[in-house]
Amino acid sequence: MSNSNWKYYFDKKAEVHGASVKSSDYFDDASFFMQRDNTLRWLGEISGKLVLDAGCGVGAFSEPLVKQNTVYGVDFSERSLAFAAGRGLHTVTGDLTALPFEDGMFDVVLCIGVIQLIEQYTPVMAELARVTKPGGTLLVQTLHKGSLQRKILGLFEQSKKFDKMYTLGELASAFSQYGFEKIEFLKMYHPFPFVTVGKGEGLTDSFCTSFAIKGSKNIG
Repeated sequence: MSNSNWKYYFDKKAEVHGASVKSSDYFDDASFFMQRDNTLRWLGEISGKLVLDAGCGVGAFSEPLVKQNTVYGVDFSERSLAFAAGRGLHTVTGDLTALPFEDGMFDVVLCIGVIQLIEQYTPVMAELARVTKPGGTLLVQTLHKGSLQRKILGLFEQSKKFDKMYTLGELASAFSQYGFEKIEFLKMYHPFPFVTVGKGEGLTDSFCTSFAIKGSKNIG
């Protein structure tokens, strides 16, 4: 879908579901909280940091970080941002391909469940990298192209709620290209509640339905 269609889609979800996590496109509430809790635990304890949630929606994912950090949220859905502001995020209406922030502004940049909605993700990756501070962390979560489950579902679903899926190697290469090191993965296996952590692709990755990738931006 085009950006305008996605904007309408998420504006409508926020209108119907309000601040609920149902305004996001997770399978159900339990899936959202399982992925959020595992991802933030993997990110590690952070305090006193400047954080960007790029494509924050209603702000439910980064809400746990608000108490001990300053969290900015950017999204093109103004209705969603109203709820994100209510959660304590400093909200900005904007395009992720042209973020209104200085170079190297943020200690931590999150982009959760966004890049599967766009065909051309490299301009977004370039912007996320630009606003990440040297030594800072970029964490991106998305759908896994190699997922056996998603391939099977694709045979039966008449429509899909995303435009693209990614391999672990594809995003690892992008992270390296944009100056990140110490790259790691958090692999998720919906509907099962467990996750695994690794530094690359593995033999069991066909069962991985979605994943997060994080890296540290090179200093100098």
